[in-house]
Amino acid sequence: MRRTAASVLLALCILCLGFSAAKAETRDYEKIYKDTVARWTRSVTVRESFAVSALFWNEEVTQAWVAKYGKENLLSSEEELAYHRDFIQRERLNRYLVFEVTLKKLKGAPLYPLRFAQNTYLVDDKGRKIFPADYDKGFEEKILREFTGKIYFPRFDKDGNPFITPETRYIVLHLSQLSPEASLFAHEVELRFDDPYIPPDFSRPEWKPVLEEEILRLEERLKDLEYRKKQLEENLRQLEEEERRVQERLEELKRQRGQ
Repeated sequence: MRRTAASVLLALCILCLGFSAAKAETRDYEKIYKDTVARWTRSVTVRESFAVSALFWNEEVTQAWVAKYGKENLLSSEEELAYHRDFIQRERLNRYLVFEVTLKKLKGAPLYPLRFAQNTYLVDDKGRKIFPADYDKGFEEKILREFTGKIYFPRFDKDGNPFITPETRYIVLHLSQLSPEASLFAHEVELRFDDPYIPPDFSRPEWKPVLEEEILRLEERLKDLEYRKKQLEENLRQLEEEERRVQERLEELKRQRGQ
């Protein structure tokens, strides 16, 4: 009886492990990232002449990107955490409110933003204007078709207080004077993001690799490393063979010269 119960328990454990592995394999980080980007992207088309879209790179988008990158590159949980920290530092997300903006000409004259630093700013629900601290310089050049770049707004005011707090109901990204055409020159683009606050310690545990998924990742990565190692060994063998042929030919030529 005890042996039967133990067998049943073992079978259940194996079944649970198999279910966990299957669940880990079916997690779609690509879809998670795309859905998150869609949730934090705003766009508008102006009189069928040009289009503007903006992605707010907040903590949620960042974590979705890290989850996608970790899956694609078979990172362990520790490596993924390290990459997350490095990405925040490298992209300056801890110091700035970052918007990835795309300006796309649809018809008519090329876009040519005028006084971009003065005509681009954020407005919060208190009416405060926040001007960019930095941006990709391509926004100051003529745009024949399409340009995508990032705009960096200060995350904190002069007293060190964050512009976006739990009480912030919305922020609006304002852009104007994007087209030199007379009928479009004065057009103002406003892209509104409701409830923009996300806590700095925001975390989605379900986006992080569980134990079984991490094991599967590292097993796949190990296979890839073994394959690359064999390729290197084969390349080394070919180099050594070529070296041997060159050395033999060189010695033969030297003997001919000495005759």
